[in-house]
Amino acid sequence: MSAPASLPGGAKIVQLPHMHMGKVHALFATPWAFVSMCQIVREDESIGYLEPTNIQMKFLQACSDHRWVLCDKFRQAKITTPSVMLLLRDCMYLQGVKGVLIAERQDTAEDIFERILFAYKNLPDDVKVPTEAGRKPGTTQIHFVHGGGIKVLTAGGRSPAVGRSIDRLLITEFGEAQWQRKAAANIFPAVNKRQNARVILESTPGSAGSHHETMWHNALEGKGRFHPVFLEWWLDPSCRSDPAGLKPTEVEVEYMKRHPGMDLHNLAFRRLSLQTEMGNDERLFTSKYPSDAYDGWLGSGSPVMPIDVLKESLLHSITPPEPVAKGASLLEKPVRGRAYLICADPAGFGGSGDNSAVTVWDATERREVAVWEGREDPGRFSERLLNLQRFFNNGLLAVESNAAACIAMLKDKGARNLLWTDRNHPGWYATEKRVQEGEARLVRMLRERELTIKSKPLLHQLLNYDGNRGKRSTNSDGTTHHFDLARTAVMAADVLSRRRFTSDEMPMQTQDSATSDEARVTIADLDRYKHQERAAARNPFKPIAREWT
Repeated sequence: MSAPASLPGGAKIVQLPHMHMGKVHALFATPWAFVSMCQIVREDESIGYLEPTNIQMKFLQACSDHRWVLCDKFRQAKITTPSVMLLLRDCMYLQGVKGVLIAERQDTAEDIFERILFAYKNLPDDVKVPTEAGRKPGTTQIHFVHGGGIKVLTAGGRSPAVGRSIDRLLITEFGEAQWQRKAAANIFPAVNKRQNARVILESTPGSAGSHHETMWHNALEGKGRFHPVFLEWWLDPSCRSDPAGLKPTEVEVEYMKRHPGMDLHNLAFRRLSLQTEMGNDERLFTSKYPSDAYDGWLGSGSPVMPIDVLKESLLHSITPPEPVAKGASLLEKPVRGRAYLICADPAGFGGSGDNSAVTVWDATERREVAVWEGREDPGRFSERLLNLQRFFNNGLLAVESNAAACIAMLKDKGARNLLWTDRNHPGWYATEKRVQEGEARLVRMLRERELTIKSKPLLHQLLNYDGNRGKRSTNSDGTTHHFDLARTAVMAADVLSRRRFTSDEMPMQTQDSATSDEARVTIADLDRYKHQERAAARNPFKPIAREWT
């Protein structure tokens, strides 16, 4: 008998005398065939076969189509149960395949493992693979006669490790794990080198800026191995309540319109949840029942940027291409004679801390045209900035001056057309007042569609940008979330809103700000230009204001 077409690559189904191989092969015919044969304890305490919902079938199909799946789910989506059934199917039927189940706590892992044991014990004998002789299933592991098996681990410790190469990995509620970065660093190397390995990571959204969120955004941007799967809560039959007596408010009607497929039953469920366990906190509801793939991540503070505008921009955003050598990811090629603005946030020396980040803007159209972020020392970063400046028509270079090393390097290398805060301070000084003003200008420009942001990484950072003056928030595992790209957008809004560049124009250089060796463009120049614009717009017939002497 030929093997099923859906059989994972390289795997062989175990054959034993007592097994009905026709039935076994049928269990691989569809992604949900084996899952539908497993018995579970239902919510009404009855025992019966698992009947996959449309949401579960969407998830199972993704797991069949992709080897690495990262699932962003809603609360009580019941994704863990079909996930562990897939783990049981592969580890029980495929020769030598070993699987690992990881949860945030040991008691949770053991509770989930009980579902595996319950389903295994209730399988018909003619499709059940025996366990290894002398090794009965325990509370944390099961070993099959062909050498494969399943064991459970927890990600709750500071340094969780698998300790062996594995073929199937399931991590549930990864967003709840405290030491996410260390867990990922210890766990995934055991899977990476196995070309046919399969990984499922499923979780509700967690903390904004966490390693989990970074992994999710990378998946949305097409980076790395994971395929992202977002599950719509309003399409699940369990997220419905009786709408009798419900009179939707205007806000609720607008909310329903933004979610295709949502009806009054879903709206009643939402209102009931808000009033019962959410304390009428809509952000808390969103964290458990996200509206879209970018929703539900809770930060330490409230995001300051207009989320509705950013999400609209994400619909048309792009994943930046590979950066050119010693340059950036080009979203647009430079146009001859066009004025450009290069905004940079440098890192300091050392192997830890902030990333360096740079964005390039078409100063006439006020549109992002290049982006780059990474860990790079001030010397190499200054070379990158000079290369970008030459490439983009010797554009105005605005560098955050709080990290003085990069600006010192630029001056030593003869950088020209560098923005100065004033005659004595090169660079864009990130004072409390200037940052707040820049944020306010960025919010206004985004809302009025005066600034176009095209790259997903920058939009992702702005979604959670909370105005933290340290540019990052500390997570529970000691790692930090950087807002370096977001800071460059604040800088761009501050500069672009102070003066309007025109086509075929280089940034202005005033005579009174020039020195013998270079012409300096200062923020004072930009402010003076703004004042001149306002003065020109005044009514010439308005009486001159009196001044007391």
